Amino acid sequence: MSFPFRADIEALRGVAVLAVVIFHLFPNILPGGYAGVDIFFVISGYVVTYALLARQQKDQQKGMGFATFLQRRFQRIMPPLLVALILIAAVSYTIHEKRSFYSFSGFSITSLLGISNLKLLAQQTNYFSPDQYLNPYLHTWSLGIEEQFYLIYPLFFLPFVRGERRWRFWLAAVALLLASLLIAWHWSELNAQRAYLSPISRFWELATGVLLALAGVLPRLQQRLEKLKNFAPLAQWLAVAGLLISFCLLSDKAPYPLPGVLLPVFASGVLLSFGVVAPLTALVQCHLLRFLGRISYSLYLYHWPCIVFSRYLFGSQSGYWLPAALVATLIFTWLSYRFVEQGPWRNASLAQLAVAGGLGLVSLIGFESQAERLRGPLGLATFSELAWDPNDPQPINQLLGRNAKYTNDAVTIPLTPAQIKQLMPGLALQLLLVQSSKVSVLDTQQVLRGGEKRFFVVGDSHAGSLAAAVRSMVAAKPGLVGLLVTPPGMGGCSLLSYSFDLSRCSIYEAQALALVQRFAKPGDRLLLPSLRMPRLSPRLSFAPYINPKTPLMGPSFEPGLQKLQRQGVRIGLLAPWPVYNVLGKQCLGWQEKLKLECHQSRQDFEKDRNPALQRLLQLQERLPGLEIIDPINLFCDQQKCSSSLGGRPFYSDHDHLSAYGSAALGEWLQHQP
Repeated sequence: MSFPFRADIEALRGVAVLAVVIFHLFPNILPGGYAGVDIFFVISGYVVTYALLARQQKDQQKGMGFATFLQRRFQRIMPPLLVALILIAAVSYTIHEKRSFYSFSGFSITSLLGISNLKLLAQQTNYFSPDQYLNPYLHTWSLGIEEQFYLIYPLFFLPFVRGERRWRFWLAAVALLLASLLIAWHWSELNAQRAYLSPISRFWELATGVLLALAGVLPRLQQRLEKLKNFAPLAQWLAVAGLLISFCLLSDKAPYPLPGVLLPVFASGVLLSFGVVAPLTALVQCHLLRFLGRISYSLYLYHWPCIVFSRYLFGSQSGYWLPAALVATLIFTWLSYRFVEQGPWRNASLAQLAVAGGLGLVSLIGFESQAERLRGPLGLATFSELAWDPNDPQPINQLLGRNAKYTNDAVTIPLTPAQIKQLMPGLALQLLLVQSSKVSVLDTQQVLRGGEKRFFVVGDSHAGSLAAAVRSMVAAKPGLVGLLVTPPGMGGCSLLSYSFDLSRCSIYEAQALALVQRFAKPGDRLLLPSLRMPRLSPRLSFAPYINPKTPLMGPSFEPGLQKLQRQGVRIGLLAPWPVYNVLGKQCLGWQEKLKLECHQSRQDFEKDRNPALQRLLQLQERLPGLEIIDPINLFCDQQKCSSSLGGRPFYSDHDHLSAYGSAALGEWLQHQP
């Protein structure tokens, strides 16, 4: 059997990478363009197997061993990836402000090791999360899944390539595909984030390509395909239509990966199975598509970081970022393809690749060590680079003005695990105690049970960023004690949230409310930063936000608040403040004038946040006496909202308050009834 060069596969690669690039540049124009990755998965499984079969026939070898297989895979994948990761790390270290650089630490190494998808899973990060739009390594998740698949490939599929096509091998391969498909379907309903990023729920796509290539060398199947030759043009046109429908109709708002991914995978399989027949030959002969397919790997590696860095430098609403991203992508893609993909590494031995990978890993560790150096001074209580030490009020005084009541009269004390255990055994919480510096009592039980008024702030990282606000209030009101209650790691467990995760956050919800109930007395206050809007404006219409039936809380929330109300505790919900497409520090000096997204219309913002306010009002109806505290006049004037004030940033990132913004909110809260 002959194994000719497949120009149609090169063109299909071009279609896939073009769809992904357009999606990353213009998600509203091609909302399902990310399905190009699924096409890549099918192509990858097919091409790897097709190439092995062709090599075996040409060399008349019995088969290929595990080491040889890995060597060929590493020759293809590792050199371009390594060079790209070193360049990305260097640029990120050079242009990203410290917190952004720190936020994405570790991704360069996990990307090189082929496990960046697992790191995203461990962080419980959604690929479509607006947090990730500045992550220059985000796109490497798909490479991780491919590399993880190649580790099991020799076990399940090399026996086929060697000619050992006995029924038990077919049974094992088909069982793997079906098991992965069923798991993907189940997880798509239960946990779409896991279904999207897990290799287990993606292996069936690569296995589809593998089995198609293996089935193509079966004489019986070839005979049957020959009989269907008259239907090939219709089948291919339907497949092309299926791909276009996928690119246009899929979106991050639809159930995904399944059932949405079925259409692009099936369409890709049809195109690969039939080869090229008229009238699609004209499409296959398109020089642009074939050229894009030829450079698709380098193009995939560089297009996303070029977009990220251009948007970061110029702002996504300026007229500069798009041409800068396109020019940079073209330059780096061509250099990578010409001098790395086509360079001497194509014939490197496994030992040479291992040495190069080791040296590259050392280089990346050097960059990562800088992130580790920043770990200490970048705690959540010190979100702004303008106030590194939470116990040093001087930077805040300088920012707020010399008349600010943010002085040495208040101190912030992170409680140790032993102190937390002393408060309530079994707590898995992170607590920050804020008290007057004139009080020498360090026994937390005594402080919280004393006669002072207590001010509790409970939530996730947004509550943690209010440390300066609490400290400002404690300094201004003698006798007040503040306590910030956050989950370990402070990630994503606000008590009232559009993304409330019952499996992960319910325990925190119950423990946090139980802690407040134990120590609260009549007249105490509880503040909940709640119902944050989606961080970036393109996400404002995502399904959970506009769906009035989206669950917002766990089972302990309303009963817990009712109990606190009976204890005489005043409960306030902070209404959403504006969110931005840029980091706070990106809107200082000349950058504020360049980036249009540093400001937004107050009217537009109020319209955007209306769904969240309506949900708060519904909760207020069920819990009479609940206060809704709206700080909009702090962040906006009558016409527009700004991410900074007088050259001082309200935000450390897109929506977390900086130390200045937090202290300013504390000053504002002092004047509220």
